[in-house]
Amino acid sequence: MNRIKYLDAIKFIAILSIICIHVAIIWPYSEIKGYNISGFSEFCRFGVPLFLMVSGALLLGREYDLRSFLEKRLTRIIIPFIFWAIIFAVFILILFFSLKNNYLNNYPLEWGWYFWMVLGAYLTIPIINEFIVNKGMRGAKYFIVLFIISSLFYQILIFFNISSFVDLRFFLGPINYIVLGFYLSNKKFSLSTNKIIILSLILFIITSLCKVGLNLVSWEDTHLIINDNNLCLLSYLDVSIFEIIQSSSMFLIIKGLYSNDNGFLKNIKDSFLENSIIKKFILSVSKASYGMYLSHVFFITLANYYLANIPLTGTQNALLIVVLSIIIFLSSWILIVITSKIPLIKKVCGYH
Repeated sequence: MNRIKYLDAIKFIAILSIICIHVAIIWPYSEIKGYNISGFSEFCRFGVPLFLMVSGALLLGREYDLRSFLEKRLTRIIIPFIFWAIIFAVFILILFFSLKNNYLNNYPLEWGWYFWMVLGAYLTIPIINEFIVNKGMRGAKYFIVLFIISSLFYQILIFFNISSFVDLRFFLGPINYIVLGFYLSNKKFSLSTNKIIILSLILFIITSLCKVGLNLVSWEDTHLIINDNNLCLLSYLDVSIFEIIQSSSMFLIIKGLYSNDNGFLKNIKDSFLENSIIKKFILSVSKASYGMYLSHVFFITLANYYLANIPLTGTQNALLIVVLSIIIFLSSWILIVITSKIPLIKKVCGYH
């Protein structure tokens, strides 16, 4: 299958955003003028939805044999996960006696949730794909409408602390981001590409600010926190209306930049995105993105252990988060590229 440039770029942005989020978690209580720094990481909390949307753009609406699909796709996610999980277990055992007693209860042991979520989604894709193949864009639109209605419905229930027997949880999960990716990748809009980019940028900024604002005022105090009475939202995957719009906007911005052949934004495409070095770098990161997700936990673990308790001001922490995110992004990319060159490891490191 030929590479689709804008999807590679979306995967590039997605893995970068995930690493930024995980770095910010290292300092959950750091503040600048009374505002929690980690709250501003909501500007980057669209990485997982973007990965799911790329899967939808690539895998839905196609004819394929069920057995060959499962063998190919499941092998590509299961084997790298087992490989890096074993290495990480050895890594933790080596460091065990030097780590703090409560450290193993934190982020590193929760890192595998993404694998299990994607595994479930991939097992579901062949079923959803039959519906999309038969119903096309109208079928995808039906899914998306119910996805949005469900998101709004449960958020209203949570906000007003209302109980309901209406169960729309079927349309609140990873499969709906996959369908959303298929829809946005194939939708022909009546607006010009430049207008779509500008409108998407505005929506991205507005929804990001809303997420940051809600985070800063404390979701628990406004009854917006996920709780045991709302299990449909008890997930690492954000299914809020803000997240749906934020991730969709980012998807359309990147898609628009790559399809823009006129107007003032064309210069970005010609002078930057089409630069040979930039293209190769984006492609390489895209291929390495799954391996980077699985392996960046090593660098997060070390950063957490050695840097988390260093006394820094909020401003210093904010700068450190930016610098460290770039360092870990590049380090995990280099690690996967190197392992992909080793004959016995290249097929299991997550580079494809």
